[in-house]
Amino acid sequence: MKRIFKVVLPVFLILLGSTYKVSAEEYKIGQGDILELRFWQDDNLNTSVRVNDNGTITIDIVGDIIAAGKTTVELQNDIIRQMSRLNNKISQVVVRVTDYQYQHVFMKGQIATTGKLTFEKIPDLWTLINEAGGVAEYGDLSRVTIIRGGDEAGKIEVVNVAQAIEKGKLDELPKLRRMDTIEIPRSHSNLPTGEISHQAGTKKQFYVLGAVNSPGPIVFEDNVDLMEALALAGGPTPEADLKNARLITKDGIYAQTYEIDLDKFSTSGSPARYILRKEDTFLLPVRETGSGGFLGLNVAEIAGFLGAITSAILIYDQVSTSDSNGGTQ
Repeated sequence: MKRIFKVVLPVFLILLGSTYKVSAEEYKIGQGDILELRFWQDDNLNTSVRVNDNGTITIDIVGDIIAAGKTTVELQNDIIRQMSRLNNKISQVVVRVTDYQYQHVFMKGQIATTGKLTFEKIPDLWTLINEAGGVAEYGDLSRVTIIRGGDEAGKIEVVNVAQAIEKGKLDELPKLRRMDTIEIPRSHSNLPTGEISHQAGTKKQFYVLGAVNSPGPIVFEDNVDLMEALALAGGPTPEADLKNARLITKDGIYAQTYEIDLDKFSTSGSPARYILRKEDTFLLPVRETGSGGFLGLNVAEIAGFLGAITSAILIYDQVSTSDSNGGTQ
């Protein structure tokens, strides 16, 4: 048993370290983000700060530190480097983004939720429309306007999202960037967009979008439930928020949105098994940063670790068996 533990533990620690490094270094801090700072050796230093317009944060004793453009790990190292000059007892700090404000877009027009929407990572156009509550009754998906911000400020693109849905080419929609404005215009005919939904509903496909390995349309088959759909989309990514999955199902000109806790479903079978219908959209958002699950890992990460550990045990058993057989000959 001790020998098995010696084989398994290094594998687990290597995987844990690599996964933490990838997830921690993905996001670059930006202006407007709210950061939580927790110092292990002195709780009195714990604080919440906003990244200023000039990209800095202000910490008692230390003063201003540049945060914009850095990962949380890089900022942690900078804080400790400066803090240790004043107090060598402080050697550990954890930086966490509690409110993403830097990566944002604006929604206008015939959409359920208008205004500024913020993300850790800006999603694709169709996912964004669903994140904003879906198109209003008179919205025209054939003339969605993207007004570029940032370096391309003022550039305008008109996108036929309805056609992309109909042809199953959601992956060809333009990529959205920070400070873009997306406007859903009113239908020229002033008629509800149920006709578009009705036509799309004849297509034998459903959609799995968001934090999955292969997002996009999937050919419709009878008796496919949510977990099977997730598998068909390549499974969740390590950043997937399994507790806050959403299902958008269409019924004529209306749509219903359901929130589903896949973690709860996998352990208790509740809610009951849902069979997907044509043109359903299954949305798996990116989870917020912070600890969750075992050692701060989600279900997908734990599953990967367990798989690697199982493989290590099997290899060890085979080696042990070979050694035993060799010794008895």
